[in-house]
Amino acid sequence: MPAIHIATETLIAIERAIERDQGNSYRGWLGKVLPHIGDAYRSDEEPHRSHMGASLIGGECARHIWYNFRWATRGAFSGTMLRLFNRGHLEEGRFIACLLTIGVQVIQQDENGKQFRISHAEGHFGGSGDGVGVGIPDLTAGMPALLEFKTHNDKSFTQLAGRNWKDYWLTMLNPKLPKVQFQGEGVRLAKFEHYVQAQQYMRKMGLAVCLYMAVNKDNDLFYGELIPLDTLIADQFLERAERLIYHGEPPKRISETPGYWKCRYCDDRPVCHLGAMPDRNCRTCKYSEPVNTGNGAWECQRVNPAVPIDKARQLVGCEHYTVAPYYGR
Repeated sequence: MPAIHIATETLIAIERAIERDQGNSYRGWLGKVLPHIGDAYRSDEEPHRSHMGASLIGGECARHIWYNFRWATRGAFSGTMLRLFNRGHLEEGRFIACLLTIGVQVIQQDENGKQFRISHAEGHFGGSGDGVGVGIPDLTAGMPALLEFKTHNDKSFTQLAGRNWKDYWLTMLNPKLPKVQFQGEGVRLAKFEHYVQAQQYMRKMGLAVCLYMAVNKDNDLFYGELIPLDTLIADQFLERAERLIYHGEPPKRISETPGYWKCRYCDDRPVCHLGAMPDRNCRTCKYSEPVNTGNGAWECQRVNPAVPIDKARQLVGCEHYTVAPYYGR
């Protein structure tokens, strides 16, 4: 089992600081931070993401990742799910406010004033980081760390932090209490996709450690873990991204049975298992392909020479749209 480094000093500092003035400083920071969490207020969300996301590349099913990049299924989420997604964005602001309350410097823009982003495979792979923190109590003074914030339901949080996390947390706050052994699985075992995502960002941003913070949405308990850079894992999944991006047809399924529990609730199940046609757009057309000319470019191969297709055109296709032959079988 890999070593798990709980961010003990950071968690204790947050708890003590909020308790000290009964949340006044925290709420003050929250009022300053939340208006700048743009993802929580965006009203122009597009149905498909241009790039293959770092948040997905650690997933078990390569076929699902490939379908997502090729825009096979247009998402249609319930109001409940959309509120849950939005809560994840809002929680980012709460985490940042907590860190600011204890004096951590939180940097969310690069030297060009842009959100921290990573890019790979000529722009076809990437993602946006939650930020960089300097002054984290568990680390050497001045050492920068990637910040990664996540929300969990009770079941997921329990797997991550352990059934006895509340008792373990109390012993952190009060060492005089009887010692409680940590029983959680930690990020690598409990949330491998999150672990891989953090590794991508650290590798591309030149950072040696990540502060991963999670909140249990049922009771607002925090979990914090320091994840060191693992270059082998980072490079393995950067290479996986490149392979999938230029793979000309769907990879193998994780199961040939539509009722398999990991397939049953997958958005791509109709296309993957049941012979449904994919969403109509350039990326599901037999003529289009991603190319390695930079900026995540796609080209239509129907004519010679091939012509580039911008995202607006990709989303709607054209009169020559012909579904790729590997769909519907």
